[in-house]
Amino acid sequence: MKKLVLSVILAAFVFNIANAQELVTKKGFQILPEQGDFVIGFDAVPVVNFALNAVNIMNNTGQTAQHPGFVSGFNNIIVGKYFLEDNIAIRARFGFDAGNNSFTDYFDNPKDVFNYPGEPEKWGEVKDVTTNSGKDIFLGAGLEFRRGHNRLQGFYGGEVLIGLASNSTKTKYGVEMDKEAADNFYTNADGSLVSSGRVLKARSGNAITLGLRGFAGVEYFVAPKISLAGEFGWALGVVTNPRGSVKTETWDGTN
Repeated sequence: MKKLVLSVILAAFVFNIANAQELVTKKGFQILPEQGDFVIGFDAVPVVNFALNAVNIMNNTGQTAQHPGFVSGFNNIIVGKYFLEDNIAIRARFGFDAGNNSFTDYFDNPKDVFNYPGEPEKWGEVKDVTTNSGKDIFLGAGLEFRRGHNRLQGFYGGEVLIGLASNSTKTKYGVEMDKEAADNFYTNADGSLVSSGRVLKARSGNAITLGLRGFAGVEYFVAPKISLAGEFGWALGVVTNPRGSVKTETWDGTN
């Protein structure tokens, strides 16, 4: 009986030593983050989508996977942390998305169509070009608390969020708005009459988002200070949409 008890105690002692040693590598590197450490993280969803799509490039194999250059929303967020203590960290989030794309519509020059009806070989080609641009900026700051056992760590906390967004659309038309275009009923690429009026530029106001977010998740350290984590969050926010501006072009019979 004494041998059995001794064996159990010895096994428990060895197990505890093994667990303690697991938090430090053979070279003496600490696996978990410590007080004074800086940490940088990013959202792995775009990477996963890219990997899934690379396996089957012709199909969207991920929930939001598109082509390798696909960027969506605020997946492009960098998270920075500073550990005030081994189990408490302040964290900041930053995201920035900017896009600019152009759509070109080619169509027969209505002036040539009017002057050479039934002779398409004499018709030239003009184009309407629409350019869309937008940007989103995202900032966040909060406090994170951690608890865990060995390499597996749980974390939770809260943060304050702020976001800024704006977009604009500009169109350059291939047919000039003048008396000739009005008298001869020239059209734009979409079939609308040139003289009926058209939008040259539209710009939204700078939308502002303010919010509070709680979060919780788990993190597993696969190597010293390197980990994979999953996080769930719930946020409450307010969005303001200020007045934008629109620049139009109209024909009143003279200009």
